Amino acid sequence: MINQRYLKSSTILTTNVGIADRAGAFGDATVAAAMLDRLLHRATVVGIDGPSYRLRGHQKHSDLIRQGVNARVS
Repeated sequence: MINQRYLKSSTILTTNVGIADRAGAFGDATVAAAMLDRLLHRATVVGIDGPSYRLRGHQKHSDLIRQGVNARVS
């Protein structure tokens, strides 16, 4: 699919695996390098660093539980 779209149209990919960790994800450094070469040619890489948007509800719930436990202990 990437080969057919190459230089013809835009493609957006998202991943939680960093570029440097791709060799481990694919198990073969040569295959990973070839894929990254094609994917990153003329690409714009946007790295997002920060708290997980999906875990925000879980974090709020955990904080409330922690506050309740700490209030009983005090």
